[in-house]
Amino acid sequence: MSQPVRDLALLPADGADAARRAEFAACVGLLVEGVYATCFGPALPVLARDFAVSLDTVGLLLTMFFAGSIATSALVAARLHRRDPHQVAVAGLCAAALGVAGLAVAGEFRVALAATLLMGAGDGLLVAGAHLLVARASADIPRGMNRLNLYFAFGAMLGPLWAGSVLQFAAPGRAIAFGGVALAVAFAAVAMARASSPSPSPSPGNRDSGRGSEVAPAAGGVGVLAALMGAVLFLYVGAEFGLGSWVATYAAREFGTGLFTGGVVTSCYWGALLLGRFASGQLFARGWQPSRVLLLSIGGSLIASAAIAAAHGVFAIVVLAALATGLFLGPVWPAVMSIVAARSTGGAPASIVTVGNAGGVFFPWLQGRLIVQAGATTGIALTALLCGAMLLLAGIARVLPDGAREGRRR
Repeated sequence: MSQPVRDLALLPADGADAARRAEFAACVGLLVEGVYATCFGPALPVLARDFAVSLDTVGLLLTMFFAGSIATSALVAARLHRRDPHQVAVAGLCAAALGVAGLAVAGEFRVALAATLLMGAGDGLLVAGAHLLVARASADIPRGMNRLNLYFAFGAMLGPLWAGSVLQFAAPGRAIAFGGVALAVAFAAVAMARASSPSPSPSPGNRDSGRGSEVAPAAGGVGVLAALMGAVLFLYVGAEFGLGSWVATYAAREFGTGLFTGGVVTSCYWGALLLGRFASGQLFARGWQPSRVLLLSIGGSLIASAAIAAAHGVFAIVVLAALATGLFLGPVWPAVMSIVAARSTGGAPASIVTVGNAGGVFFPWLQGRLIVQAGATTGIALTALLCGAMLLLAGIARVLPDGAREGRRR
């Protein structure tokens, strides 16, 4: 098979412009996804109060969000990857906007659950469509995936700041906080709809994936590697989103902080994750293989997350450890997606997104349950346990036989 041209400078001008616009629209979509996904962090106590349910019960909103997300990303993986990913992402943004708006005005908990399910359904379409768009449009897959997820991390930093400040200082806080986010998501949907989709590229198994590119494995190897990477993302989403969702509640229970302070801590956690993705982008540019970045980042996050539980009595150390955890977790998602997207066909990236988001169905709810019933320190220690399991799986992937791993250069 001939080597496909992946350098945008060598594409026709119209094709290169369409690819850049599509990739930028995907990035904007992930930015607003970061905002609405992380608003839950400081909002969970307020939602529990508004709907007259316990804190562990309101954690079911997180479960519904991820249930909707995995249902639609699985649909993309099975069927809709044959469709234009640009259209899939537009549909996702529209559904997410309606879901966020529904949560802003919901009068009872079951309505909030339905709205969050719709938000999650849109999220699954958006995330799967955006990653497929970047896999199709980017001239350098690892850096393109990293850039896409940088935008998510930037939005994730804004979400808790917005929600925490509005919920503490404005009334009615929930309507303003989630209503404002719904407007931002609707704006992103319009921007995505106005962008044109890039032309399909040849088989991704041979595409250039940066200076640290790696050849596709022998027959059968992709399945083993993809299974391991899917398991890593399954645990990663539980660790990343669980800590991001509950760190504000943990700070309130352990140190008596308010909604705004909790929102600031949560925002700083996501800001550290943003810095981690900046760092991984630089490593990819220097030719580091995604598998190497993955191992180092998971190892660092294991040490940092263990420090959160170990230093629960000192607020400053807890905050610094939480920031370090976010910093090291940052490269995990783009590294995994780069490994998979650079050597897969069809709906494989959407399949990995589906498997990863399945971790969000169970682990964030479990973490909230542990915080309520077993204590805040026990609940937060779940993050370190998940990071340890991730490190084991990533290590297995790294030492797979040559025909099954992604370690050989061109």
